[in-house]
Amino acid sequence: MSNNKDKERLKEERLSKLEQLTIDSMDYRYLMQDQLVEAISAGKQEKLEEILQLIDIERVFKYIDKDNESDRLEAFKNHLKTVNTYSRIAAKNGGVLPLYLHLIFERFSMIIKDTYSIDYLIDHIYFEIFREYCHSVVHFSTSDYSSIMKEIVTYITDHLTSELTLTNIASIYGMHPVHLARKFKQETGSTFIGYVNQQRIYLAKYYFHLGEHQLSEVANLAGFNSHSYFTKVFKKITGKTPTKYLKDIPVNEKV
Repeated sequence: MSNNKDKERLKEERLSKLEQLTIDSMDYRYLMQDQLVEAISAGKQEKLEEILQLIDIERVFKYIDKDNESDRLEAFKNHLKTVNTYSRIAAKNGGVLPLYLHLIFERFSMIIKDTYSIDYLIDHIYFEIFREYCHSVVHFSTSDYSSIMKEIVTYITDHLTSELTLTNIASIYGMHPVHLARKFKQETGSTFIGYVNQQRIYLAKYYFHLGEHQLSEVANLAGFNSHSYFTKVFKKITGKTPTKYLKDIPVNEKV
């Protein structure tokens, strides 16, 4: 009789644990993560913004569950590293080329490492990680490109700091420049030069956060031959001049 009771108790215990695991699997964190990943992979910026509005920072810190300010900062940094990783994978699944994923990932990794203000990380970094990867899918995903366009944008990536003109790319791929310009805009949603410049600004932002080069050196390393043109393009794409962007780098936000 006792043996039957033990078996019944074990059965109930197993069921109880399974039920708890099922509840845990539907936890707020996982539900939010799944929705964020889906929005990033699909490049749905409006949907992403709707989901970001639902994120409750207080609940995030509830899961972190650290009383000491230093421990809270470290735990939140670890959370951001996780966010950076799964957002990168989501953008990869969305068809973004490896170089841009690497540049975004490394830049945010440096920001997370060098910032010692929780408020700064919440106000300026947390949501921007999701937005940046989603933006990369919208503008740089090759998922729907034709095979020839995938070759062309891969060539651009591999030769990003070289002289890149519509004419020489058209010549390499045996196309008329006018036809290439039309096809490029049709498939990427951007002009040829606009596409190249966006990629180069990604590279410039990475070098800025690396902190090893002067502003003029970054312009050159990113493939710009004119400092004034670099400044013009950088401000158009980021909304800030390179000088202002440098001043706003998180290393200056340490407290």
